[in-house]
Amino acid sequence: MWALCLGDLVIISFTHWVYRWRNPRCNGKLPPGSMGLPLLGETIQFFSPNTSSDIPPFVKERMKRYGPIFRTNLVGRPVVASTDLDLNYFIFQQEGQLFQSWYPETFTEIFGRQNVGSLHGFMHKYLKNMVLNIFGPESLKKMLPEVQQAASHQDTIELKEATASVI
Repeated sequence: MWALCLGDLVIISFTHWVYRWRNPRCNGKLPPGSMGLPLLGETIQFFSPNTSSDIPPFVKERMKRYGPIFRTNLVGRPVVASTDLDLNYFIFQQEGQLFQSWYPETFTEIFGRQNVGSLHGFMHKYLKNMVLNIFGPESLKKMLPEVQQAASHQDTIELKEATASVI
């Protein structure tokens, strides 16, 4: 009889712990959301295949349920996700000052410690400006007349071959 009561107590405690993990109290300081399963979080749902080029179902579902800003747990880390354009613009403007980007440890293992994604502050800003100078809208506007002139001399262009010849 005591073993049955003890077993029930363990099951209730475990269920309560899982519920608390999935729905931690935020007291107005964190956006709403679910943390998923303990340790695993919502990683499996996040990485599930998506066949369309639309917003991934993981994000769509949480936007409907919690709004444009929600919290979740991905790859063992608590995360606040934002789909709000104004907030995202503010965050990117403040990167390295108020906010810092983060990538999972496996990302840095695959791409190396000194990859562009893991740089912060001055170096990140320098590389971003360098790439924008090469591939940004102003340089593409300058390049457009040359592309139009090269394309106007031919009836058809094989894009794959043309791209390969440029590189």
